[in-house]
Amino acid sequence: MGEENELTRIYHIQYVRNSRAITVVWAIFTICFAILNIVAFIQPQWLGYTEKSLNAGYFGLYEVCTILTGGELSCDGDFLDFTTILNDSFRAASMLVGISALLFVLAIICLLLFFFLRASTVLKVCGWLQMLAGICMGIACIVYPSGWDDVKVQAVCGQQAGKYQLGWCEMRWAFILSIVLIFDAFILAILAFFLAAKQADLLPKQQKEKQKKDTKEGFINGGFTAESFGRQSNVSSMQQNTSSDQSEVKAVFRSRTSSQGSKQGGSEYGEDIKL
Repeated sequence: MGEENELTRIYHIQYVRNSRAITVVWAIFTICFAILNIVAFIQPQWLGYTEKSLNAGYFGLYEVCTILTGGELSCDGDFLDFTTILNDSFRAASMLVGISALLFVLAIICLLLFFFLRASTVLKVCGWLQMLAGICMGIACIVYPSGWDDVKVQAVCGQQAGKYQLGWCEMRWAFILSIVLIFDAFILAILAFFLAAKQADLLPKQQKEKQKKDTKEGFINGGFTAESFGRQSNVSSMQQNTSSDQSEVKAVFRSRTSSQGSKQGGSEYGEDIKL
């Protein structure tokens, strides 16, 4: 029996270490995702020219960049000024990718809650944030190509360019990175929920049973619950009352015994006088 308990303890320690290691890896990938999300947001490399294109240029979420004759890159567009963004599709995609980046930044900030809240609660919160971020990124990747029918896009990609039609352009690495980040976000969210569910199983079965038993008896980690403390205080008060009652009985018995002795002594003294 002792050997089984020892093996259970060893397996439990290994399980806890593995779970913590996976949680650390999950946190590192969460930080990496946030960085890549911000990079994809600010880079104007979502759509770009090819050798067949009419002009040389790049398109991002909110920026339009053209290559000048001297090889210099001239970019127009500001995320804070929506009037400078080409069309509504690009505006919506910019907002959605920005929200996705913001949600992952919040997930990173929530990692600090491990010092104050239960690990399962923190993982669930981060999992929902990552799930929402993945949904926003997915919608952005669907909405963005619907704005390829813009005049400035056709000036680079040709008249063949239209909604969900590349024309003589091609998808650049920022757009491809965003598509990959969609799956990454859902994988991280599922992993967060999985780790949150496993947090309840970190205690071995024997220790759980012992903890339940101690909880019923009133002992938890060497302390007492309020109920057990109340029961013990009642017992101690009853014991004190019993001891006080016993002392009163003894005092009454002694007083009666002394009174009886005095009466007997008085009667014997009266008989001597009569004699």
